[in-house]
Formats: sequence, structure tokens, C-alpha cells
Amino acid sequence: MMRHRSLHFRRHLRDVGRWVWREQEDALHFGLKLQEETITEMLLLRMARDFSSSGLKVNMFNRIQEGGSKRYKKTGNGADWEWFIETNHCEVGFRIQAKVLFSGLTRGGRLSVGKYDGLLKDKKQTTDLITGARPKRFNPIYIFYNHSWISDRVLFSALKGSNVASPTEWGCSISTANFILHQTDNSLSSLIGGMLPWHMFFGLEKGCVAKEAMLNMAGEQEFFSETPRPEWLNFMRDGPFAMDEYLAERDLAGVAYFKIKS
Repeated sequence: MMRHRSLHFRRHLRDVGRWVWREQEDALHFGLKLQEETITEMLLLRMARDFSSSGLKVNMFNRIQEGGSKRYKKTGNGADWEWFIETNHCEVGFRIQAKVLFSGLTRGGRLSVGKYDGLLKDKKQTTDLITGARPKRFNPIYIFYNHSWISDRVLFSALKGSNVASPTEWGCSISTANFILHQTDNSLSSLIGGMLPWHMFFGLEKGCVAKEAMLNMAGEQEFFSETPRPEWLNFMRDGPFAMDEYLAERDLAGVAYFKIKS
């Protein structure tokens, strides 16, 4: 039973990765660029539909209130997400920052090389991601949303070894925050060696797949395999206002709870 569900979940993650790739391709075809928050919300909505019977619950920041909290003197929410995943074998949390692969044209009218413009050179955002995650034993990671509208798209099919996947399966990829912290370049060519397609990172097999994946990923990041149950699980029962206050206080864009048991 568990083995069947594990394979089903991994297959689903592959399908979602391909879907994110295609949605960006379509958007770019029509002259649109999907933002990190938009893709994340669409992604979680699809997963919530597909896995509602398995216990997936999602809360996103209420943008009708324009992100902000008078009580906590916040003017807006951040881009970080917290995911808490509960399976038969682990209860583990992730603090996540999402980035979209930039697509643009050179002066000659050709597609530019792949890069992630949101990765700031001063590393403050990455440092904040790490320092905000570790006291609560959340694992700080990046999710990258990829597509083929770049001149060096061959990079998605040129990898060898255990990271081999079809190009579209790179629609959602993962890297550790520690790996990003020590990079000096925000180009795809520099970062892809520290990434994994996300279906290779998350999983439900015996033990914790993410832990095994992270041990073999660049960055030498410590893995917190047991995350204390986050306080925000209580707010999921208390209505949207309580959750909005909680997210505003902690400068989060949203939270997602995956409870997947055999």
C-alpha cells in the first residue's frame, strides 16, 4: 500500500513539474510573465485538488488586505513559504523561497542565457531564509520554476548521472539555501549542478527521501529530519483572520500542510 502511494506521489510531482513548465511556456508565448507567488499558488491549488483526500491543507496570505498588520506594524508579507510534511516515517518542515527563471532578449533580439534575477548579490535574502528557518528546525530550500525560453536550455538535458530527467521535469527544481549562499553567480549554468528536479527530492518511501537527497546535494547543508509541529497548524482551525495575523507577524506568504499516510 505504502509503496504504491509513494510511486503515485512521485509520479504526481513529476506531472506537476511538467505542468509548471508548460504554464510558463504558454504565458511567455503570449507575452506574459508569471510571478513566483502566482506559480506557487497555482501549484498548491492543483495539489490541494488532487490530494485533498490525503490531507493536504493550504493557507495563503490574504492579499485583499494588501498584506500588512497594524497590530504588528507590518507593511507587507514576504515571499517565504513554510511547508510541513507528515508521513508514516517523518514529520519534517521546509522554509521555501521560490524563484522564476528569467526570460529576456539580448540587444540582438535573441533569447538571453538563463538566470534568476531575484537572487540578490548581497545574499541578504538567502541569509534571512536560513536564519528564519533553522531556530525552528525547518530546512531552508529554494524552489526554482523553469522553462525553455532561454538560449542555454540544453542544460536541462545535458546532465549525467543520478540527476537525469526529461527537460520538462525540471519545471520545479530544488536546491539548498546553503548552496545558493556560497554561489557568486545567479546563472542557470552555475546553479543547475546544485539542483534536483523536485520529484527526486520529495518522497514518501521508508525513511525521509529529502534527507537522503540532501546528503548527496551540493552545499553540505544540515538536514533537520524531525521538525516540531508548527504553531500555524492550530490557526488552520481558527479562520482566515487568525492565520493572516500569524503570517503577517512572521513575514510569510503562506503555509502548506501535507499529511500523507498509508
